[in-house]
Amino acid sequence: MQSNQSKMLAVWGSPSSGKTTTSIKLAAELAKQKKNVIVVLCDLVAPALPSVLKAKKTPEVSMGAVLSAPAVTQELILTNLASYDKNPYISLLGYKACDNVYTYAEYTKERAVDMLVLLRHIADYVIVDCSSALTDSILSTAALEVADNVLRLCSCDLKAISYYMSYLPLIADSKFKADKHIKVLSMTRPYEGSAEYENAFGGVKFRLPYAPTVEEQAATLNLIESFSGKDGKTYEPVLAAIAREVFGNGE
Repeated sequence: MQSNQSKMLAVWGSPSSGKTTTSIKLAAELAKQKKNVIVVLCDLVAPALPSVLKAKKTPEVSMGAVLSAPAVTQELILTNLASYDKNPYISLLGYKACDNVYTYAEYTKERAVDMLVLLRHIADYVIVDCSSALTDSILSTAALEVADNVLRLCSCDLKAISYYMSYLPLIADSKFKADKHIKVLSMTRPYEGSAEYENAFGGVKFRLPYAPTVEEQAATLNLIESFSGKDGKTYEPVLAAIAREVFGNGE
């Protein structure tokens, strides 16, 4: 179990491995403790904010405004947070609808680190939903370097194996502490040869099962909701165990 001082988690993984879904679900798990959680959505290719937040009006706030400002301040971050009406403990910091790589000025790694440091002072917990395309996301690579823990999602498919063969060399430097990543086999199904995938990924700490209910929640913008039944009995205990491993007992 990790120290209770752990506050920032970077969630990284192959494309379509469930990074955003897992990030939101972990935030909802932490929010049960009445702790404030900020989820940072790094993807600028397909901005995630409008795809995870159910709201009557699409938020006009954007992380781009923070990273492109002359200086990053707590006030600037707070004014660009989006929140869930049904869960006041969870806030989102991401790119808004219609943002793209040309919308904002480029930023430096130092600017990304400044924002991440300030986020530590704003919330009890910070979860950074990293982009799979590390070469195109300064914020994601900065998060992998400065986060207390990194959750590495490994989906059960051959493309995921190919992805890691290409991208793990990019974070081979000791500053990324890749050997300390907490590996999770995601969206496992009974008929898949998950044991073979575990071996291919060099062993995994957790196996997060495929849950149709979670897929439905993602499609209907209800990821922060709890659920019961068979899916809940298999999915939520693993999620809770991951939260304990990453952040400690939260006390």
